[in-house]
Amino acid sequence: MPNSSPLPVLRGNRGTLLQRDGDTLVLRGSAEEVRIPFAAIARIRAEGRAVAVELTAPRGAVPAVHRLDGVSAASASVFASAVTSVLPRHPQGAEAVDGSALVTVEAVAESVRERRARRARRGAIAVVLGFAALAVAMGIIGGNAATWFLGVMVLLTGPFGAAVAAVGAGGLWLTYLAWYLPRYGITVEAVRVSDTSDLLGRSGNHTYTDTSGTSHRIYVKGSADTVPIAYHPAKPATAVVCHSWGRKLWDSVFGLGVLLFGLAILAMAVALAVGTFLGEYDDAMTPR
Repeated sequence: MPNSSPLPVLRGNRGTLLQRDGDTLVLRGSAEEVRIPFAAIARIRAEGRAVAVELTAPRGAVPAVHRLDGVSAASASVFASAVTSVLPRHPQGAEAVDGSALVTVEAVAESVRERRARRARRGAIAVVLGFAALAVAMGIIGGNAATWFLGVMVLLTGPFGAAVAAVGAGGLWLTYLAWYLPRYGITVEAVRVSDTSDLLGRSGNHTYTDTSGTSHRIYVKGSADTVPIAYHPAKPATAVVCHSWGRKLWDSVFGLGVLLFGLAILAMAVALAVGTFLGEYDDAMTPR
């Protein structure tokens, strides 16, 4: 029996997926990963935009079923047919095993980077939707072309200002760590393991080992093969490069400037919205 086949990777709702890994189906969600050996599968069927994996069960028992919803109907049909063609044949009349006993479930450990990226995506979507609702409310309340135009301006400048402010706040947080960790954290040498070169110079990934023997990666700008880094004693994956006092001062001033610039744009967008709700632009299009 072949160990691989040109099967599609089925992607369902909320980032779930179903794929083949050798003689096993892997159903991965946000919180857990379910590994289903082929020997535990009685049949797999496509149900429109869903795939159902029915497990084997002893006679008289209700078989367990794992489902993946929100997939492409065409991909679901191809996937189910392909898996069915490679499932092991069970002897006629033999007592079926309990497939649930062969299935393994493991918790999915979300990395710090994945967690931050997920929160950033949710925050960005919330901000855009919030300003979109605000822009529509401005147009409806104002009731003229000027307020609809101002609503569009708020929709464009509000999320932009929020994004700039978020970048500035993130930069200030990294600058805080750059001041804090070299003083109160653990300092070690990080060794370059990969590098890239572009118009801004050389940079790449470095690795360091914490006190428990676990290796971590950190992205470093520069050409040095080894750099001093400081990491948090309780959170070894949180680390910064040990820069000079002058560099940290510059980063602090720059981050504060970016934050204030973003907040100024946000304040302008809010001022336009407040002015519209107070009726300051009701007569903007009236000829004088």
